[in-house]
Amino acid sequence: MVALDLSLLNSPTQSQLFCNDLLATLKSRGVARLANHGIPEETINKLFDMTRKFFAASHEDKMIAKHPPESTPNRGYSYVGQESVGNISGFEKGVSQVKSVKDIKETFDMGSPTDTLVDNIWMPEDKVPGFKTFMEDFYAQCFALEQTILIALARALNVPESQLVSLHSAAENEFRLLHYPAIPVSLLKDGTSTRIAEHTDFGTITMLFQDSTGGLQVEDQTCLGTFHGIESNKTDIILNIGDSLQRLTNDTFRAACHRVTYPPTVKINEGEGEEEDEVIPERYSIAYFAKPNRNASLLPFSEFVDEGRPCRYNDLTAWEYNNLRIGKLYQVA
Repeated sequence: MVALDLSLLNSPTQSQLFCNDLLATLKSRGVARLANHGIPEETINKLFDMTRKFFAASHEDKMIAKHPPESTPNRGYSYVGQESVGNISGFEKGVSQVKSVKDIKETFDMGSPTDTLVDNIWMPEDKVPGFKTFMEDFYAQCFALEQTILIALARALNVPESQLVSLHSAAENEFRLLHYPAIPVSLLKDGTSTRIAEHTDFGTITMLFQDSTGGLQVEDQTCLGTFHGIESNKTDIILNIGDSLQRLTNDTFRAACHRVTYPPTVKINEGEGEEEDEVIPERYSIAYFAKPNRNASLLPFSEFVDEGRPCRYNDLTAWEYNNLRIGKLYQVA
């Protein structure tokens, strides 16, 4: 996938062309790769370094910052098996999940340090020195970049920039670190486990940073049911659309189904074979989920509703919709 140059948004002659390319890519591929987005390479390298250090801590230390057993608040550390994205697979297509699929991943979730509703949950500073300060600073950089991307999307969709940006002014977003432990191929082969099951994201846009391990797959919007692997440089951002923007644009955008499974370097045979002993390497990724302000309505914008395209969604707040989706992710341990 060719990377789109986000710096062109500031070009007097190429800005609208970039916005049009971004719109076309997201509509057809479900995902876009962004380069020259403004977050320095050394900062991203430190992001991955801090992420590795967090997950390398002992289970006892990580559990000091444990996620509550229920879905909310979505903060802190979740151990392998605590969250099951498989519980919401098929939600956006109206398909009920018929079998349990275990996610083999561990995560850490945080939000804005100024959030007035939900507090972040941290390990003590001496466990991973500098972790809290760095992650809060990186969150702020992502929020600034989110505003830039929203401006590009507004121009592409021909709606006022302020209409989309103001809907996200409170920075009530979520930031997630993910670690997929190294596992044998055989653990994924029977279909009862995966790294992360097929799903769509709940928010407006997701900005993903991923290492070079691979395994991310996104559903082709022009051929539903077909998934393509998405590779990228560690410094690029993988951008995808979430449910909230699908609702706000009355299906002009479709939220992209995606999953994480075997990396392309792992070859799978249908029968029993030597690959059963092969180990899938560990994988790290970091996702910033940009969401509308909690009290914002997700009723489609009037620009996308007319006699030929009636309103397809009821009036829910972003907070109501978020809780509707996330409630199924966690099971009491």
